[in-house]
Amino acid sequence: MSTNDVSFEFNVPVFAGAPDEGDDEPVHRDTPQLEGLDWDQTKESILLAEDLGFDAAWAPDHLMLGRDHAEYEVWTLLSAMAGFTEDINLGSLVLCNDYRNPALVAKMAATLDVISDGRLELGLGAGWHDGEYEAYGWEYRDGFERLMRLDEGIRLMKEMWTTDAGEGATFDGDRYQIEDAHCEPGPVQDPHPPILVGGQGEQVTLKLVAKHADVWNTDVFNGDVETLEHKIGVIEDHCETVGRDPDEIEYSWDGHVICTRDEEKLEDLIDLMTPIQFEEEYQDQAPIETVEDAREYFVIGTPEECAEAIEERIDVGVTKFQGWFIDFPDTSGMELFADEVIPQFS
Repeated sequence: MSTNDVSFEFNVPVFAGAPDEGDDEPVHRDTPQLEGLDWDQTKESILLAEDLGFDAAWAPDHLMLGRDHAEYEVWTLLSAMAGFTEDINLGSLVLCNDYRNPALVAKMAATLDVISDGRLELGLGAGWHDGEYEAYGWEYRDGFERLMRLDEGIRLMKEMWTTDAGEGATFDGDRYQIEDAHCEPGPVQDPHPPILVGGQGEQVTLKLVAKHADVWNTDVFNGDVETLEHKIGVIEDHCETVGRDPDEIEYSWDGHVICTRDEEKLEDLIDLMTPIQFEEEYQDQAPIETVEDAREYFVIGTPEECAEAIEERIDVGVTKFQGWFIDFPDTSGMELFADEVIPQFS
C-alpha cells in the first residue's frame, strides 16, 4: 500500500548514549554508539538528512538526558537549524509544556515559523522527566494536572495565533491567563504550525489529541502494529465524542531504525541495545531482548524488511515515520534507508 502521503523524518542525536567507560549498558538506547556530542558532527547529520530527502528533522526537549548529562537545548537548536537548512521541516519531539510559559512558546513558535519560511512542526507534551524538574527547580505536579496545563496551554497558544492582527489575545484559564497579548508577526502557516501531541494515556491524553492535535505521536513502547491500531481506534472514538473529523489527525511512529544488509552488524546493535525493560506503566509487556523481539517494535533489517515493517504500520493508519538511526555516528544506515527504502513510498 505505497503512498506518496507518507513522510520519513530524522531524529537528531542531541545527546550521546554510548556506554560509560567500563560499562556494557548504553547510557541511552536512542544513541547507543555515540560517545560524545560534537556540534560539527550534529550539524552535518542534519544537512545529510536534508540532502538525502528526509522530510523533517526532530529534536527532543530534554536538558541532561545523555552521557555526562550533555544535551543540546531544543529551541536553540531548532533556531540554528532554521538558519543552515533550506527545505527540511523542523520539529520538537516533544516540547515539555511546563518548561516554558505557553504564551512565550506561542511567540517563539510564530517567530521560528517566520524565519524558517513555514517549516515548523510544533510537538507538545505534558512532561514526565521528574529528575529534570527537580534539577531545574520546576514544580512537578501530578499527571492529571500536567495534562490539564497542557490542554490550557494549547488553547492559549491557538488563541494568540488566530486573534486578528492588531488585536491582543486574551485567555482566562484556571492555570494560565493572558490579557491583550500580541503575537505579531504571526505564523506563516495558516492558521498556525501543525501541532503534534505525544502521549499514550487513553482516558485523558488521547482525548486531548482528539481535541487539539494535527498529529499524534507514539513512542518506542507503543510502536508495535497491534498497539498502534488500538491507540488510533481510541483516538477515533474520542473524535466522535468531541465532534471532530478523525481524518483531520495524522499518526506518527517514533522509533529505532537499523537498516543494513550486514546480519552481524544488526545482531551487534541489538545486543548493545537490549534488554530494553519496559517502564512501570508497561510492566505487563515482556522486555525486548532478541532480534525477534526488536522486529515487533522497531524498523530493522534489510531495506526490504524495513519496507515491510513500514507497510504494516501504514496499513493501520500511520503516515509519518520519525526514526532514530541507532548506528549513528555511522551514517551508512540512514544512507541505505534513503537510497532503498524511501523510494518505495514515493
